[in-house]
Amino acid sequence: MTSEVVRPVRVEECSVHLEARVPALDQLGGEKLSQLGGGVAAEVEVVRVHVDEQYILKGTHIDPAKWYRLSDNFRHYFRPADHELGKTFRAEA
Repeated sequence: MTSEVVRPVRVEECSVHLEARVPALDQLGGEKLSQLGGGVAAEVEVVRVHVDEQYILKGTHIDPAKWYRLSDNFRHYFRPADHELGKTFRAEA
């Protein structure tokens, strides 16, 4: 699948895509990390989101009851189950 904003193509079988740019890379320090070969922290800017319509709720939100790949879905805790486990203190509803 062709991306709309960035050059890399999207994976057709994936139901959720985030097109993103990497405006900055920062070398991470520390003795332990250095022993492991070093590390880099990437700053990522999401510039476009694509979501399969089956996961859209009320036209503007991802339905976490249907798409549960995140451990904390938009401030609501879910697992691969039929019910919500709870909400964080920041959840509005």
